[in-house]
Amino acid sequence: LIMIQCREQGGDEKKEDESDMASISTGINDTGDNDAVCGHSDQQHQHSDQDSCTGNCDCDDEPNTATPPPYRHHSNNPPEISLRVLLPLLYLLEQRHGPNKVNSIVTAAGYAVGITDGSISYHSFLEASPDDVWISVNFHTELRNLIFAKLYDMEELPPRSHPLWQMWREAGILAFQKEGLGSAMYQVLKAFGSPGILYRNLPFSCRRGNTVLSCKLLKSPVAGRVEVSMRPHHPDTYEEGHECCLNRIGCLEAIPLIWGLKKAEVEHTRCMHDPVNPADECRYVIRFEDRWILGVAKALLGSALCFVAVFYYVPLPSFSASFAAGLILSLALEGNLRLLRVRNLYKQDLEHMRHIVDLYDKRYMDLWKESEELRRLTLDNRNISAYVPPPLLNRLRVRREQAPRLGGSKREATIVFTDIRGYSTISEHLDPSQTLQMLNEVFSAWVKDVQSHGGTVLEFLGDGMLAVFGAPNDIPDHPAQAVRCLQAMVHTMERLNKTLQVNGGMRSSAAKRSSTKLGFRGGVHTGMVVAGNLGSATQMKYAVVGDAVNVAARLEQLNKSLGTVVAVSGETYARLPDNLKKWVGPKGHHFVKGRNQAVEVYTHGNFSTMPGRSRRLSLD
Repeated sequence: LIMIQCREQGGDEKKEDESDMASISTGINDTGDNDAVCGHSDQQHQHSDQDSCTGNCDCDDEPNTATPPPYRHHSNNPPEISLRVLLPLLYLLEQRHGPNKVNSIVTAAGYAVGITDGSISYHSFLEASPDDVWISVNFHTELRNLIFAKLYDMEELPPRSHPLWQMWREAGILAFQKEGLGSAMYQVLKAFGSPGILYRNLPFSCRRGNTVLSCKLLKSPVAGRVEVSMRPHHPDTYEEGHECCLNRIGCLEAIPLIWGLKKAEVEHTRCMHDPVNPADECRYVIRFEDRWILGVAKALLGSALCFVAVFYYVPLPSFSASFAAGLILSLALEGNLRLLRVRNLYKQDLEHMRHIVDLYDKRYMDLWKESEELRRLTLDNRNISAYVPPPLLNRLRVRREQAPRLGGSKREATIVFTDIRGYSTISEHLDPSQTLQMLNEVFSAWVKDVQSHGGTVLEFLGDGMLAVFGAPNDIPDHPAQAVRCLQAMVHTMERLNKTLQVNGGMRSSAAKRSSTKLGFRGGVHTGMVVAGNLGSATQMKYAVVGDAVNVAARLEQLNKSLGTVVAVSGETYARLPDNLKKWVGPKGHHFVKGRNQAVEVYTHGNFSTMPGRSRRLSLD
């Protein structure tokens, strides 16, 4: 029934020439050679009459008795897929976008595979017989890309979950409707066929529709259930998209619709296009409802055969007794057959369930390993981020594909050096653990002040700290932000002196020996620096280098001789707004170590008059 080919043009049926069909079915070419084409690979390998596809070739399945003719236009388009498979998709696109747009993408796909004379078009497809025209897998792939690019304005293929991929599934359903089969074929199948017949003949139909895939029925099919495996003849060279799976699923679902039955349930248990665990085949488990009239006819035929057998071979006293014995024998055989089918189905389902359990166990282990790896990465990220300033960590995350390299770039920045005043006197009377606790409390408060004003802490220098404003992140008003940060530090130290007292340690020890409280000194300078990675290829750090860094460090030390808290250079002072300029006062020009020219200095505070100070300490 499936081999019946009907063609309608203008309402009149036209039969193909019998000699041509005989030539196609036997694989004889137009030149009269007696070589047969195997039809199982994407390259037409030849066999002689003595061994033409009789097991001497490397084909996996039975020889293809319905080998397609070579594509009559171009050798660039090898015959791999029948046009009958592609036409339903083109019909669907024509309904949505019109024939002209469909014709343009079909022609463009022909150009993409090297056919530049324009002989391939949608109009030529419609005029030709679907069984005479074959296309290549490459042509189908190019057509798919052009559908998304030209008809839906997508530069890249959408994700697998995008609803547009369902077009191929809808095309598969359309292929088994009256529009796809043709009215004559549709009526013949509807009158004499059934879903079970078509499903059991899927291997034959697959060979007639393509030359690159093989189809097998796994084990023995039972009533209402069949398991199908499809795999390429040459997996190393064959490539197709997951839309082909959707198209096959649509075809398998739509077969019962010919007889008005509900769609078949298709379970895709293995897939060659699975992004996580790709298989070497596509396997489908199909559950369907068959025509009841065929079951009744089969039961009546079985009963009649049993009655004839009993009537002729088992002499009984009456006709009614022979009829009853035949009926009982028929019911017994049918029941036994159904029991065997159920047992066979149970074994198949049990094996299938074991396979699913094994598959999900493997996926569970993969997910568990991935979650553990993600947890380790999260913990590593948390631990490493404590050693890296947040701005630098963000830059590394953004540029994770680029390995850090030594070197830097010039930029203007404001450098801030701070130091704990009175540290030597106080730490002399503290336990090392108490000293470390005091430093951590002070630095924690300072880092919070720096980060809240957009700065980056680069180093902790014993009882001092180096911070930069304007690198690595750009800050337009970095001089003002640096001075505002020092203002916040002044209030921070006053708060720490009231609440900390090194958790009581200072009060019990150092405070008894000295009236000194915690204070700080700060130096600020603005200038050009080189900001970048410093060190070696195996160990580096982000640093700022230049004369501006040295000047800021000398200004912080200058507070000792001036008796001040904060020293600001003239370069930084000139960039401050008026309200911040009032916070500091001029202190003249001073020479600092390492510079031949004097530095203009502006200062704030006098630690000899700061609250809590009764005398000036010398920390040298």
